[in-house]
Amino acid sequence: MALVAALTGCGSDGNAADSAVGVVEIGGGKGKSSGPLSAEQVRAALPTNEMLGDVFVGDDLAAIEGEPARLQCAEDTGTPCTGVVAAGHKEAAARGNADDDEVEFTLFSFDSKESASAAVKGLAAKIRSREPAPEPTKLATGADETEAFTNGRSSTRAVMRVGNVVAYVQASIYDAENRNHMATLQVDLLKKAG
Repeated sequence: MALVAALTGCGSDGNAADSAVGVVEIGGGKGKSSGPLSAEQVRAALPTNEMLGDVFVGDDLAAIEGEPARLQCAEDTGTPCTGVVAAGHKEAAARGNADDDEVEFTLFSFDSKESASAAVKGLAAKIRSREPAPEPTKLATGADETEAFTNGRSSTRAVMRVGNVVAYVQASIYDAENRNHMATLQVDLLKKAG
């Protein structure tokens, strides 16, 4: 929740946030990353309400950069987050769902793959240390690195690295296929962004 407060506090145009932003291509428009994603590019790489389907509705896409992004990353991952450039966040919940299906997407863009990989390891270790301990699970996301965990029948947490970006997807959704789809959707958006 700290990330939500930090990220939603940085002013963004509500209309722009709710529109189908699409994905910003970087590196000469060829979809090849020439460096880290900026806050604007991180925000564009988060899924919009439209991308999540007709069932899910959520808050605005939010992004921060610089030292506030590093501090948030350090709090979330338990690592120094040296080299973090930007962070982004999106939450959504199923409209009128008695099961309270919800999903959170968090992104951290780094200046190197090595720094991003260190954050993946730190965040995964932090998740493993929770009580009750989550179960490690296999999840085919298409990311460069993936650490996934389940906790009960309806919760999956996936920590992934795509290039220089760490993606953390927390899906509390009863249907396992839908939970997994949220992680692969985020990976696909990042691949298009970078």
